[in-house]
Amino acid sequence: MAEEEYGGLYKPVEPTPKYRAIERFTPSIVKALTKRIYWGTKRRYDRCMNIKKGRFVEFGDHFRCDRDAPYRAYIGDRSFFESYNILNIQLGDVVVGKNCGFGVFNIVMGPLEVGDDTRTGPCVKILGPHHPILDIDERKPKTVIGNNVRLTTGTIVLFGVKIGDNAVVSAGSVVTKDIPEGAFVGGNPARNLTSITNKAWSLAGAKPDVHAQRL
Repeated sequence: MAEEEYGGLYKPVEPTPKYRAIERFTPSIVKALTKRIYWGTKRRYDRCMNIKKGRFVEFGDHFRCDRDAPYRAYIGDRSFFESYNILNIQLGDVVVGKNCGFGVFNIVMGPLEVGDDTRTGPCVKILGPHHPILDIDERKPKTVIGNNVRLTTGTIVLFGVKIGDNAVVSAGSVVTKDIPEGAFVGGNPARNLTSITNKAWSLAGAKPDVHAQRL
């Protein structure tokens, strides 16, 4: 493709003749094994050397860490990542507070800051500015998730948003803008449903539970 097709911001790298010759004559199984050994070794090294862990931090099976210098991850005490999680620290640091939990099949991308006692359900995606032709918006240097936040199953959090303390995001929501403290949001895009849920509680003549009272 011509550079003009990318608006002059990104130009694909053309392989050298030497690379093409190696690619042509190397058997596929050798290439596959070489890539698997290389990336497996690099990810194990990044997990051991570039993730600063507090006490009693746990990683589930098939945990994967992708990292580019100079970024690192900092995981607070008693936080855990369930199986098949991907931690991406290629574009910014990831800072996770104490006693946080990430469900299975999560994707967590930096730059990101997460407070204490936050939990996510399965298949949650906290995305970063991972695009080859877009610059990071300097007005939104990172995604911020507060303390005691709940991101339920299938939630997608776009880069640069700020989620306040004690907020709850319903299943399958796409968070595209900031969420205030104590809000209950849902939908695609996510919108504030706090007043609706409070009205439903009042019509039912029941009191919400302890967590709902914070909404």
